[in-house]
Amino acid sequence: MNRMKTTGFLAVIGLLSGLFTNMAMAQGVRYAEPVFDEVSISTGIPYSSAVKEGETSPTTLFLDFYEPQGDTFSARPLVITVFGGAFVAGSRDYADMVEYCTRLAKHGYAAASIDYRLLSLWNLNATSLIRDGYMAAQDVSSAIRFFKFHHDQYKIDTDQVFLLGNSAGSIAILCELFMDDDERPAETFESPDLGSMHSSGYEEYAGVSAVVAGAVPHWGGVNGLDVVDKEEFVPLCMIHGTDDTTVPYDSGYCYNGILPGVMPFMYGSHAIVGRLDELGVTDYEFHPFEGEGHAFYLSVVFSSLIEEKFDACFDITRDFLFNHLKYPTSAPEMEETMVQVYPNPANDCVTIRFAEALSGQPVNFVVTDVMGRKMISGSQANSPFTMDVSRWPSGVYVIRMEQEGVWAVRKFVKR
Repeated sequence: MNRMKTTGFLAVIGLLSGLFTNMAMAQGVRYAEPVFDEVSISTGIPYSSAVKEGETSPTTLFLDFYEPQGDTFSARPLVITVFGGAFVAGSRDYADMVEYCTRLAKHGYAAASIDYRLLSLWNLNATSLIRDGYMAAQDVSSAIRFFKFHHDQYKIDTDQVFLLGNSAGSIAILCELFMDDDERPAETFESPDLGSMHSSGYEEYAGVSAVVAGAVPHWGGVNGLDVVDKEEFVPLCMIHGTDDTTVPYDSGYCYNGILPGVMPFMYGSHAIVGRLDELGVTDYEFHPFEGEGHAFYLSVVFSSLIEEKFDACFDITRDFLFNHLKYPTSAPEMEETMVQVYPNPANDCVTIRFAEALSGQPVNFVVTDVMGRKMISGSQANSPFTMDVSRWPSGVYVIRMEQEGVWAVRKFVKR
């Protein structure tokens, strides 16, 4: 984990005192909890221009950008969200995309909901569906490269870009992550040739890397398991209902074989897990929801959220992202001597002691296990203070602390 080193902690506090004016920061630990009350949304930002299947003229693609109102960080992690709709329907203002972006911005992230090229029902056939899925993956790549190129304007940490998708959006994400040029479906070479995965979009960001820090595909899948390689793997957090027949939980034809010869055969999250285990990949999470079908947090008409189910998916997503963040590049780290955690290993209690330079102002903290699941959080101005961990399972725990925009990360072992 790369961290910005600091010397002269008191000087740093003086330089960063403006950060504490964020109404958010006194409420909790950034990225682990909602620390901003208001979100600023910029809509209709053009990020790419590309030709749709069956057309000859390019279409402009837009995105909506969400950020914490009043945020002073100059390099935030970014989550790009990609809606679902079987590649023939959907919108960047779908209820789940809006809610994800809004909640993530309140947690301190920058977030974006993007367009991608959709297929007209008049052009729907087996070949065009495969081609359009590939086009959607190209558009995801374009969005990543757009933000990396414009990182100063949007205050993005280019090493901390994450993807999140629903259904077709997840399929596009997985395709973008794993499909090499030598793995392209034959249909993508038919006239007109669709080109390489990262060839779409505006010339200004051609050649910019589309590598990301992780992805959260909801009920997604791949056309072939052999495209998933260890060498190009990024951390995944997969969510899928076990009774999903739209995008199969394990493997099968999409939509339970409706429109034979048109709907593709897919390998869902459970099958992808098997492939990852076969490759020896361990940095992934898999969250099967027993008895749930496709897009189970959306109402029947897809216009509203089933709050309890969405909350469960959001909590999984939040914890995964938090656990895979690198140290915030715009927020320095407290020196090693500023915070002490003891005893380590611990049996019943853990004591945290701050240096005198930190006393008098609240220090916000959150403790998670190694999977990123929150155990406890709060704010303390007194030093030292003690936490009762006697009922916690044995294992390694991470304490993340923040005061006036300066961070400390410490680990301890619970016996």
